[in-house]
Amino acid sequence: MKTQIIQLEPHDDTVSVKDKMGWSQTGRVVLVWPTRGRLLDRRLDLVLILRHSRALGAQIALVTSDPEVRFQARSLDISVYQSVRKAQKARWKRPRRSSFIINQERQAWQDRLERVQEIIADPLHRKRGTRVLSQPLRIGVFALAVLAVLSIAAVLIPSAEISITPEIRQQEITLNVRANDSVEKINLSGILPVRWASSIVEGRGSLQTTGNTSIPTDYASGEVVFQNLTDQPVVIPAGTVVSTTDSSYRFTTLRERRVRAGSGKVVETPIRAISPGSTSNLSAGRIKAIEGKLGVFLTVNNIKPTRGGSMSPSPAPSTRDRNQLREQLISTLTQNALQEIQDSLEPEAILLTESPALVSVLSETYSPADLQPASELELILRLEFEAPYISEKDSEALASAILEANLPTGYTPISGTMDIEQLTTPQFKGGSTTPWWIRLSRSIQSQPSAIQAVSLALGRSPQKASQLLMESLSLAKTPQIETFPSWWPVMPLIPIRIEVITTGTIQASSSASSENVE
Repeated sequence: MKTQIIQLEPHDDTVSVKDKMGWSQTGRVVLVWPTRGRLLDRRLDLVLILRHSRALGAQIALVTSDPEVRFQARSLDISVYQSVRKAQKARWKRPRRSSFIINQERQAWQDRLERVQEIIADPLHRKRGTRVLSQPLRIGVFALAVLAVLSIAAVLIPSAEISITPEIRQQEITLNVRANDSVEKINLSGILPVRWASSIVEGRGSLQTTGNTSIPTDYASGEVVFQNLTDQPVVIPAGTVVSTTDSSYRFTTLRERRVRAGSGKVVETPIRAISPGSTSNLSAGRIKAIEGKLGVFLTVNNIKPTRGGSMSPSPAPSTRDRNQLREQLISTLTQNALQEIQDSLEPEAILLTESPALVSVLSETYSPADLQPASELELILRLEFEAPYISEKDSEALASAILEANLPTGYTPISGTMDIEQLTTPQFKGGSTTPWWIRLSRSIQSQPSAIQAVSLALGRSPQKASQLLMESLSLAKTPQIETFPSWWPVMPLIPIRIEVITTGTIQASSSASSENVE
């Protein structure tokens, strides 16, 4: 039933309110009081407005916080609400006819009857030369007048309220679909676009090394002979560095020595390798260079081999260790990426793979960096993965479009009831999937016409009207019909005197957007 909302102004009176109400055929009228100012707070004001609404065949309700107006409205059984929204959703109570209105109407009828009797009985009102009506004729005329009044009352006074509950049922379709990453939008033939989700993950792994290597432990030592190239004595400090000609092996002198003056004078001194290991065990004649300024004044040579440098075995990572650790860490990070991708997707999205693909290695760091001695090998990896999926939005858009195209006439879908069940599992390969079956379902409800309901009920008994409504409209249960007054045997003859209330309705869902459909 359509509702008319009228906003009152602080200067309005009963006359202006009636003008605003007009002669509209609206079944319900909401009068909204202004937040400031006092108006129409007398009982008589509300009685006059209520009488005018009855003449229009409409119900009224008030939206006001004025305590005086609320008190007077309740005394007249007029519904009062705090907001327009609550007034529109609520079922209004029908105002009772107050004793004030009943007494006024009764007095008006008595005045009219007395006036008719005076006109009939008073000779002054008769035209000269006319004949006086006989008593039976006068009674017949009076009876006809009363009968006419009663007939008009029978048409205008009664009203009725019909409560109907729309039928709710399931709409279900089984559909064969497939997905392809070359399409951007859904297709009503059952094609869905493949989307891609990516994830960047980082992790650290380690394992005990299984390889072996040798590490230098002891230092090689020996003796060298310095020869003077000048006619002056030369002092050789302890720690003087001597080496092979390519500086690959270096030694230091252990004691300070002094070469006597004169070319060809020599002195012998012990040396020790700077770096440990067996590689410093050199044959005789390999040490030829002196680092620093002394090389201008002296020559050097090891007339005997250097000995004592040694190596010891030590655990170290092997190539196999590195490969094994890398595979283990990639496997772990693949599962982490899969979990991250699943968490990022919508709840009803369909992941088309059990394992995401490795797109790129962003960083890879081993410790130790090469095959150096170590009992444990550590690796830090940062990888990028991606996985194909079908989005929940695309699936719902296709389902909604298919169901909408097959929606029965006179029904509308109920929001929040869409269900998509995967009957088989899609297999993704080469950018597309194999076809698979899904079941689409949702709840739909009928939309019975209030105009049709009123036309079926006009002038019929409540029982017959209820039977016709149940046969002609898609209803969940037998309509409830209430007449006012309750003892009135038939439905009103004027459509505006019948109000249709729809109960048990659920908010309908909107149709699929055409922007995502090809």
